[in-house]
Formats: sequence, structure tokens, C-alpha cells
Amino acid sequence: MNRNHAQFTGSFGKRNDPFPTILASKNAPFAFWYKDDPAGGCIRYLTERETERLMGLPDGWTELGAAGERISSTQRYMALGNSIALPCAFYIMEGIRKSIN
Repeated sequence: MNRNHAQFTGSFGKRNDPFPTILASKNAPFAFWYKDDPAGGCIRYLTERETERLMGLPDGWTELGAAGERISSTQRYMALGNSIALPCAFYIMEGIRKSIN
């Protein structure tokens, strides 16, 4: 077993392992595991678009600033890492609405 494989299997590459949150401080790698290939797998970084989709935002939501200027990838990842996923927010707010009514 080579070092990369050990790092992969020791991280979050297996199907039932927990998946870490998207961090604002740096890009978190995304790993997936090939079921029929125990030595196989891939680690890559999510794109800005994929991260926006995971957060429940439309494609390109963080691409432009308020004045229409392009936002750097680093700043986009930071903004997404410091935000709350919309599906989570909707779920929480729906629970509050039901408890009030």
C-alpha cells in the first residue's frame, strides 16, 4: 500500500466515512472511492460552481461582487465556507414556523 492510498483511505474516501465541512480557510479536497477497485480512488478539489450547488445556491452566485467586478476563487471559497447551506436554513426556519403556529 503506497502512501497516497493510505492517506486516501485514512481520510474520507470510503463510502461510510464522515465527510468534512467545506472550510473557509482553504479548499477541502473531495474524495471518492471506486467500489470494485480497493486500491482505486480519486482526490480532487470542488470547483466554485460545485460548491455553490452544494450550498443550494444558483450557479455563479459568488462570481461577481456588488459593483460587478469578478471575485477571485479564493474569495469565493471563503464566502461559501462562511455561509450556511440554504437547505439547512430552510429546514430550520420551517421548524420555527411550525412551532410558532
